Amino acid sequence: MKVMKFGGSSLAEAARLGQVIKVVRESANEQRVGVVVSAVGGITNLLVQAIDDAIAGKSDDVLFKEIRQRHQALLDHPDNALSGQALQQWQQAEQSLLDELQRDLNGVRLLKTCPDEVRARILCKGEQLSSSLIAALLRQQGKHVLLQDPRELIRCNGDVLEALPDMFLLSKNGAELNRKTFDVVLMPGFFAGHDQHAVALLGRNGSDFSGALLAYALQAKSCEIWTDVDGVYTADPRLVANAKVLPNLSFEEALELCHFGAKVLHPKTIGPLAEFGIPILIRNTLKPEAAGTRIDRASVIPQAAARGLTLLDNVALITIAGPGLQGVPGVAARIFATVAREKVSIILITQASSEFSLSFAVPSKDSQRVLNALQQEFKLEQQSHLMRAFECDKDIAILTLVGDGLHHQKGLAGRFFSALAATRVNAIAIAQGSSERSLSVVISHKEQRRALRGIHQQFFESRQQVEVFLVGVGTVGKALLEQLQNQQPFLREHGIDLRLCGVANSKKMFMNSDGFAPEQAMSKLQQGQPVDLQALIANVSNDGYLNPVLVDCTSDAHVARTQLTALKAGLHVVTANKKANTLDMAFYHDLRTTADQQNRRYLYETNVGAALPVIDTLQNVVKSGDKLQRFSGILSGSLSYVFGLLDDGVKFSEAVQKAKAKGFTEPDPRDDLSGMDVARKLLILLRDSGSIAELSDINVENIFPADFDLNGNVSDFMQRLPEVDSYFAERIEKLKQHNKALRFAGVIEQGKARVGLIEVDREHPLYPIRDGENALAFYTRRYDPVPLVIRGYGAGADVTAGGVFADVLRTVSFHPARGML
Repeated sequence: MKVMKFGGSSLAEAARLGQVIKVVRESANEQRVGVVVSAVGGITNLLVQAIDDAIAGKSDDVLFKEIRQRHQALLDHPDNALSGQALQQWQQAEQSLLDELQRDLNGVRLLKTCPDEVRARILCKGEQLSSSLIAALLRQQGKHVLLQDPRELIRCNGDVLEALPDMFLLSKNGAELNRKTFDVVLMPGFFAGHDQHAVALLGRNGSDFSGALLAYALQAKSCEIWTDVDGVYTADPRLVANAKVLPNLSFEEALELCHFGAKVLHPKTIGPLAEFGIPILIRNTLKPEAAGTRIDRASVIPQAAARGLTLLDNVALITIAGPGLQGVPGVAARIFATVAREKVSIILITQASSEFSLSFAVPSKDSQRVLNALQQEFKLEQQSHLMRAFECDKDIAILTLVGDGLHHQKGLAGRFFSALAATRVNAIAIAQGSSERSLSVVISHKEQRRALRGIHQQFFESRQQVEVFLVGVGTVGKALLEQLQNQQPFLREHGIDLRLCGVANSKKMFMNSDGFAPEQAMSKLQQGQPVDLQALIANVSNDGYLNPVLVDCTSDAHVARTQLTALKAGLHVVTANKKANTLDMAFYHDLRTTADQQNRRYLYETNVGAALPVIDTLQNVVKSGDKLQRFSGILSGSLSYVFGLLDDGVKFSEAVQKAKAKGFTEPDPRDDLSGMDVARKLLILLRDSGSIAELSDINVENIFPADFDLNGNVSDFMQRLPEVDSYFAERIEKLKQHNKALRFAGVIEQGKARVGLIEVDREHPLYPIRDGENALAFYTRRYDPVPLVIRGYGAGADVTAGGVFADVLRTVSFHPARGML
């Protein structure tokens, strides 16, 4: 024999009810079956509201109409149609139960109060109605159905709304029931008999418990809990999209998961079944072919130490502190006895090793009642200043990692708390069960989703997540979008789930927490809202993102200053925008200090040399104890191109025109020829080498003759440019006679920096650099007289975008061999 319990979600629609009848009928064809049913979905909530309305003196006409309509809607489906004697039995049962309900509600309306016994009688009507309906449907299909009254089988004592069953009497009654003849023994869940009252409830959502009690009574081979999900998940799938169904759990693991918030199973369900080793199977009514989750005695420790992750909210943490706790026997006993008198269950306990403070968690709805009771109990201690004022934090949640193998795996707690730190979540309190089967942390309610997703990713997911928020969709930004689109499949194969979750330009922004295709970014942007980077950052900070990265592909000073706000809010920052690193020295330090404090990455490899590994190389040189002594470098791809053409005899004006036509220069070539862009790059190198410097400390030399007019618009400037052709031609020619070349470079010597033209011979590392190449020669204590040279193309949207992309991927770990497995 097996027992099957069907929840309200399995009975909420006609098609689902039909599936329930089919599953029960097919099982009953093979063996005797016990069935427990909840109320039809939504009926219990209607009954709760009916009690409140009756106390307020309101009419219940709508209630009865709604109850009849919901049950009739289930029968309107062709597969569920009743006729003849079965229909008559159902109609008589329905009318009788509704008459009883009417009498009870009339009494409540008259008294303007609802005693617990009456409340119990009213609230169990949903289960009585659903069981009568299902009995009629099964009988019509030829099954011998015994409709068992739980008041006769399950006898309870204690609180009438949260009764405790007499297990010895249940076993005795079950033996008698087992001797009866039936195909299906059908029992409504949620309620039972009581020693002092006509009816008692087993607690809200207690139909699971009813199923377990019937299986216990009948000594069933298994107890199946049929619901609307595929089984027990590694985490709540509504909060974690990548949660997976667990094929099996031990009783102990399931009990921990249920205690700390897993809603697929009522916590009290497990105890009676674990006593006799009766397996529990969680099945999906809509997908009966699915294997579901089997909960049984553990025979071996599973390979995966962690099995599930739960989140329990609507919790309050009460903290009691003071010298009156230290070394005083019986104080803890008084605390817990006080809570027990209020009939409140303690969820979690943690105590400082100094015994100076003790904290425990209770449901938020009970916290004020508990506080009042504690204040009364310890009134004298507080007056004597042996105890401080009690603290109660209602804005918390409890995150718990569960698994039989937790105590077998070294370093697991370290992984757990490292993952919390990586997701910027603070642990308010920590608790671990003595069996080491669970590890719990109390966290802020507003951080619960981010914490849940972060811990789940660490223990249950093979892919790391990156959420990109791109600001700036000019030439570099658009090239980056194309690269993101092309590379996403490859990254998924290598364990990285990269999502574009936001995009912004100077006018609009668009965000979607689930991500969207990079190729759709421009069209999405047109549908977006007015740009507000502060709002974008605040949204990212509060919305539970795991690894958010703000990518700045602008050259805007305002956006540059926003980078600090992003770091403070917990975002990584990747920037191609040099403005942030060349603002005042205090801001430069704030960026790095904040990144360290927030455990975030601040990455700007493309600030110098586009995608060349300049910044990382220089930082590693400095970190390893080496020291920069001097430097020279061609830091502008556009000017590398221009001066390379001069070597070939091309006129200066024609060289600039060609560079402008190819898009190597800014729209106004003076922005490049002024040397300010190179000065910013040189300042970054100077600062990253350990020097304190401002942009004003960089000597930017004018490359033009003193009498050349640089004013006017771009067109005027380009027309006057041939005036300097002879100046540069003569200078180039003289240098050729000495086997030298003219290069536009940044130079650092004796702690001073300058930008301008330098003359280099054939032995100089910058001599062969042209055609848009960058080259940087670092002379250090270790690299001298032969410098450390970094050389390659340092211009172009694709190259720069590639460098930005590489920085984005530095926020996660990448293993090329992974895709070969």
